[in-house]
Amino acid sequence: MVCWETDTENTMRRLVLTLTVLVLVLAPGPAPMSPLADSRKGSTEAITYVARDYGFDGPEKIPAGITLVEMINQGHDLRQIQFIRLPDGKTATDFNSEIMADPSRMPSWAQRRGGPNSVIPGERAVAIINLEPGNYVLICGIPDRRGIPHVALGMHKPLRVEATSDRPAAAPPADLTITEADFTFALSHPITAGLKTIHVVNEGSQAHEVVVVQLAPGSSVTDFVDAFQPGVAESPLGKPIGGLVGIEPGRDGYFRIDFAPGNYGLICFLPDIVRRAPHFMRGMLMDVKVK
Repeated sequence: MVCWETDTENTMRRLVLTLTVLVLVLAPGPAPMSPLADSRKGSTEAITYVARDYGFDGPEKIPAGITLVEMINQGHDLRQIQFIRLPDGKTATDFNSEIMADPSRMPSWAQRRGGPNSVIPGERAVAIINLEPGNYVLICGIPDRRGIPHVALGMHKPLRVEATSDRPAAAPPADLTITEADFTFALSHPITAGLKTIHVVNEGSQAHEVVVVQLAPGSSVTDFVDAFQPGVAESPLGKPIGGLVGIEPGRDGYFRIDFAPGNYGLICFLPDIVRRAPHFMRGMLMDVKVK
């Protein structure tokens, strides 16, 4: 849940910082694995990262292939993990240098590979993504109350994804598919209550994400984005409960959420590469009823 390039007009800047996403006392350590990350529900082993203020605890090397990533938020704000693949010739130091020089935008050469999207402190998010061998950096792009992305406050971690001779894990079975386009979401089936594995496919011409928001009774997804404030983990109108962080055009990924009956919203906060406004302002948000 993140929006990088902010608009130059003050009103748009406030909207982007306020609505970009993308509290409890710090827990003493990781809790036992949740059903969301149970590898028996698919064919991948879970890799866990703990998000703190401001950094990630977790492995610095992992095998390539389809990877189930669990994030546990032990910070005081919303947290996410965006996996960024670095192209040949670029390093984590290069990435950090560009972010510190201009925290308002992602480097143009950064390659989004998904990851667990925003959850409030004390909660978990799970995503399943396909990682090629190479160098990566893990970041949280959610802004604090001042509008500064967490990555610019030190919330980044280098990662090496290593080739393996083992047979790659198979993609997990999905309960439904969300297709991203410019600028809409389309669901292959209605979402029903229970633990769901959701396949996300980006058929658009630019990167997109899915932020899932559990809405308060009587609230709409538009109400939520209108009321949300940066640095405030939970709005009276709803709370982010996961999803899939940005993926490039033509790529796919998965996320898991245990849905209770009620109202939900799907939102893409990534910025339009031409107009610089977040995608939800071009219609990329959806109300969803779960029965």
